[in-house]
Amino acid sequence: MQLRLPKVSGLKHRSDLHLARKFFHVSGAFMILTPYLYFGCSRQMMAAALGTLLAVAMSVEYSRARWEWFNSIAIRVMGPVMRDTEVNQLTGIPFYMASCLFAFLIFPHHVTVLSIMYLAFGDPSSSFFGVLYGKNKIFPNKSLQGTLGGFIVCAVVTLIYLVTQNIDPGKILVLSLLGGFAGSVAELLPLNIDDNFAIPVVSGALMALALWCAQVPL
Repeated sequence: MQLRLPKVSGLKHRSDLHLARKFFHVSGAFMILTPYLYFGCSRQMMAAALGTLLAVAMSVEYSRARWEWFNSIAIRVMGPVMRDTEVNQLTGIPFYMASCLFAFLIFPHHVTVLSIMYLAFGDPSSSFFGVLYGKNKIFPNKSLQGTLGGFIVCAVVTLIYLVTQNIDPGKILVLSLLGGFAGSVAELLPLNIDDNFAIPVVSGALMALALWCAQVPL
């Protein structure tokens, strides 16, 4: 979807730290997981809500492409969390919503939660460490330091979650390391897909396999 380019300034680049975008990334996952984990919303209810939000997001993206005045307003509203490259193309929001919807429709309970948590924490942490310390490039936009940072954060997130789920303690450490691997590899792979969609799908598939092999109820 190609958007007309309005005159804008002050938007962040991919190479910027962009803390507001990272906070938006994390808070979005909390808003999705909180009603599911703590307020009794069923998977069907979450899928319906995410499907509605995805439809709204795509309507906004279509309107941005159709009307330059609407695009200008959207950029002013979403500017703090947008990148300069998103002015004339889709933002990451529809991909974010689509991946979370996919997780609720396809993955079992634990994998759904973990895949969304990897999206919330793995992608921003990889970017954070990559921007600050990324000296050794693996791919043009991926660094060894960013990947290691994402690995550590995803492993810790997995550990914290599994400890709260009455999983066999003898399996938690190995599964946590595999969670770090799943989250960091999903972010690292040079797929021609937006990270907001690729990370939950790839990491969720890997963790589903890991939990199944470990005979952990999914």
